[in-house]
Amino acid sequence: MKRIYNYIKYKLNKCFKLIKNIIINSCYYFHEMINLCFDKSRNICYTNFWPDFYNSPFKYYFINTINNKNDNFRIVKHYNPHIHFFSVFGNKKNIIKSKAKYKIFFTGENVNDKKYISYRGNCINDVDLSLGFDYCNADNYLRFPLWLLYYFNPENTKDNIKQILNNFKIPYQKSKFCSLISRQDNNGIRTKIYKEISKIANVDCPGRLLYNDDSLQNIFNDNKSLYLRQYKFNICPENSISKGYVTEKIFECLNSGCIPIYNGWSNNPEPDIINPDIILWYDEKDEQNNQNILKEIKLLNENDKFYSSFVSRPFFCDTAVEKIYNMLNQYNTKLQNLLNL
Repeated sequence: MKRIYNYIKYKLNKCFKLIKNIIINSCYYFHEMINLCFDKSRNICYTNFWPDFYNSPFKYYFINTINNKNDNFRIVKHYNPHIHFFSVFGNKKNIIKSKAKYKIFFTGENVNDKKYISYRGNCINDVDLSLGFDYCNADNYLRFPLWLLYYFNPENTKDNIKQILNNFKIPYQKSKFCSLISRQDNNGIRTKIYKEISKIANVDCPGRLLYNDDSLQNIFNDNKSLYLRQYKFNICPENSISKGYVTEKIFECLNSGCIPIYNGWSNNPEPDIINPDIILWYDEKDEQNNQNILKEIKLLNENDKFYSSFVSRPFFCDTAVEKIYNMLNQYNTKLQNLLNL
């Protein structure tokens, strides 16, 4: 009888503990829900960003400065937060409808392209701070190209930046000729370059465009940087052309020690940052230039001494550290002034 009594007592205690935990957790979640609804002063939200943005490290990128000044801020999926970040992958009306105290816009896409036409002008009149690739003099705008997110963060010191740039010059053993990693070719330039370069030697394409190589996924676990380290050259034109539009593509190429075969808004895409002498510029409007580039690629591929001499050129200008630091520092300053941090 006593054993039955003890067993029942044990089960009841377990039930009471379970109920207690449910009540405590319910109260906690209810408290958090109330905070989210009524205490928006700590909430930061992202809208119109790419689908997996909330699962990426980039969601912390823009708020490092905020959290270093006040670690009480939190990222929420809530429509009316205190600080609301927007991008271009959604309806622009979301910006207008937001009742957030502070609105910040960022684009890594070409807003001068018809696909993102509603965002042309970088939403300067709709937000408190706008970040894009355009050159613009508005007080609430800062040129902040996409490649910054891949290799630098707003808290970097000049020494940090210098070390990061120095790491681009790590020598890698090159065993293969050329690669092209892309999903699309909106203006046809990538396919055109591929066909021309393929006359010299085989070009490996592990992306959806011109797919002929499965090793990026099967051997390198989709690690682009490791994959590119094998190659002497990388075909890396931009998706579209607009003044100042520079993405991570040319930086990914240089970071793996490849010579970029590039096309974009300019043969000097980031003045005072990237050394234009390290770029092989392919210009679809200048056939003579392209023939000269093809001859140079052939020579570089066949002559190891010539290739080594070429890649020994500085990847970056002497002014690169200062210029990158100023871009990051301007972001910190603008954000702190906006939010009174």
